[in-house]
Amino acid sequence: MPSGQPLVLWQVLWERVEGQGTQAVLRFIAPGIAPGGGVGIDAAQADMDRLCQTHGVPVAALGYARSDTVVLDLMDRPVPRGETDREATRYVSVYSILDGACVPENF
Repeated sequence: MPSGQPLVLWQVLWERVEGQGTQAVLRFIAPGIAPGGGVGIDAAQADMDRLCQTHGVPVAALGYARSDTVVLDLMDRPVPRGETDREATRYVSVYSILDGACVPENF
């Protein structure tokens, strides 16, 4: 990863989004984003951009679970999907997949 932090793939999920189709959700444990871990938001964003290309694009292209959107979730500790943990540090980015490339979505 660009930040140099070790990452562990924790979950890959597919979710239907009303009116938008299916999105692939890739969730990673990223201990470096914890307070004092040395990886700030800019470095974490660079990691997510790389993860989208190396992991998100191939997952989104799977024939049995094709997705046009990829969500990347970096967490310093496991947090169940849909739950919150006030002690956890998390960064989430959403990408559209266009012609095999990741395009960040702005909200």
